[in-house]
Amino acid sequence: MILRIQGKIALFVTSLLVVVIGSLVVNMVWTERRAIRQASAARLDVLMEGVMRITRESLSSHDELMLLSYLKFLMEQYPEIELALVSRNGHSSVLGKVRTELYYRTVTVTEKNAAAYRVSDGGGIAKAAETSASLPPETLAIQVGFSLSALERQVRSAQTALAVKMLRLAAMAFLIGLAGSIWISRLLAQPLVLLALAAKGVGEGRLDTTVPVHGRDEIADLAGQFNLMVGKIRDSIQFKEDLMATLTHELSNPLAGLKGFLKFLHDSGSTQSPEERQQDYETLLEAATQMELSLNNALKLFKSGAGQLTLRLEKVSMKEVVDEATNLFTPSARANNVTLTGPAEGAPMLVWADKELIRRVVVNLISNALRYTPQGGRVTAALHDRGGAVEVTVADNGPGIAPEFQERIFVKFFRVPGPDGKASRIPGSGLGLHITKQAVDLHGGRIWVESAPGQGSAFHVLVPKEPKTA
Repeated sequence: MILRIQGKIALFVTSLLVVVIGSLVVNMVWTERRAIRQASAARLDVLMEGVMRITRESLSSHDELMLLSYLKFLMEQYPEIELALVSRNGHSSVLGKVRTELYYRTVTVTEKNAAAYRVSDGGGIAKAAETSASLPPETLAIQVGFSLSALERQVRSAQTALAVKMLRLAAMAFLIGLAGSIWISRLLAQPLVLLALAAKGVGEGRLDTTVPVHGRDEIADLAGQFNLMVGKIRDSIQFKEDLMATLTHELSNPLAGLKGFLKFLHDSGSTQSPEERQQDYETLLEAATQMELSLNNALKLFKSGAGQLTLRLEKVSMKEVVDEATNLFTPSARANNVTLTGPAEGAPMLVWADKELIRRVVVNLISNALRYTPQGGRVTAALHDRGGAVEVTVADNGPGIAPEFQERIFVKFFRVPGPDGKASRIPGSGLGLHITKQAVDLHGGRIWVESAPGQGSAFHVLVPKEPKTA
């Protein structure tokens, strides 16, 4: 396709050049040919002017020999002159002889009048005799016969030289034009070539492909629209991947708790009373319901972005939220030999908040803490009244986080590298803390971490008691 585009442009430009150069050459040849014939006729005029001048001098000096000598000299210098006839008082002198068809020019001069000039074509010696017989007394006539074939050869020779010159000029102009057409075709086709290569790259999955935009013409417009289109495709695919990662993350945390809870029920089902079993079933049902709500909210939060989701504010007991989260993960923690403790008995710690988003914040923090806490470790969830806000703290004695990573852990898909410099081998998508921070920001709160390598981590969330004002 690329070669066809360049070939068509080059062919069009070359054809245009051929037409223009051909027209110019034809016009110049036609003009020059006419000029050559005019120059040939002018040359004969000059010769005859010389003959007329010598004829006048010959008459005035009564020296016919001077005229004959001059005519003989002309015939030697100009081979195309085959015949010269000098006629006076019925007498004719002949120089040369007729070998080919002749073209005649005649000069007649009288002693009293200025030169009379006439031209005759064709004829031969007989015509000269007729001219001599018809001349009045004291009149001298000189009739010069030019070889038509010689005159035509001169014209053809000049035209051939002209044709060679024109062909050279045309060839030079064509070569220059051909080089120019190739350059122009490449110049015009190059943006299309780049667009074709970029489109091929996008088709092969290279979504970072872009094309340079130069100028403000239609091709530059097309390149800009192409880059915009690729950007939208890239964003769409990234959105799809991020959405899948978000859904995976939002399913994994509650499912881990449910799995642990079910394992606990399986192991201790025979020792439970009907009332305890009923309470556990209700907890499982509530956990499944909350998981469904969490997924719906996660989708809304992911699609809208922080600050664009409408909060469903209500009075929320932070004590109840934290207790529900710790109860959900207690079986899973117990199965992994990790001690999980919630806040001590106390006030409900009421805040105006979206209950499902706040629940997700606490669930994500406890899930992360359990994931990074080794067997035999401890995870603690605590609540503190900070006047105008309630602080939730989830602490663990896991590996800790180096200071240079403590801000970056809230960035989407970032995971703290292990000792080998690679991402941690602990399962996860790098979305939990990012989603948590979005939810906290929506409430006008703040989240931060206190940690050091080898000393565990403590995540703090400050939730205002009053709703965030616009």
